Amino acid sequence: MSDESLAHRIRVSLGKAFHHKHTTNEGTVDVEHIANEHGVSEDQVMEQFAWLREQNMVAGPLENEARQIGGVPGANIHDHNITEDGLLWAASGYPAAL
Repeated sequence: MSDESLAHRIRVSLGKAFHHKHTTNEGTVDVEHIANEHGVSEDQVMEQFAWLREQNMVAGPLENEARQIGGVPGANIHDHNITEDGLLWAASGYPAAL
């Protein structure tokens, strides 16, 4: 499996979690679960989360981008939401090419 396909699968897991949170208005994004699901570290999941933010798929408080949350991966990820672009991505079936 290539790194790109693994990265995309992690992004899809994050996208599905944010989409579920958006549609049900409840729940959290479980970084530890996603890391375990794909056999990667929580930091690797957070790297893909950062990529989704850069692509305007996920938005949230700016202070969470700083390393002021004690270095705990995903400590405040629940404060973020899927954007309109992210919703279009979800509706398209989470394609690899955004």
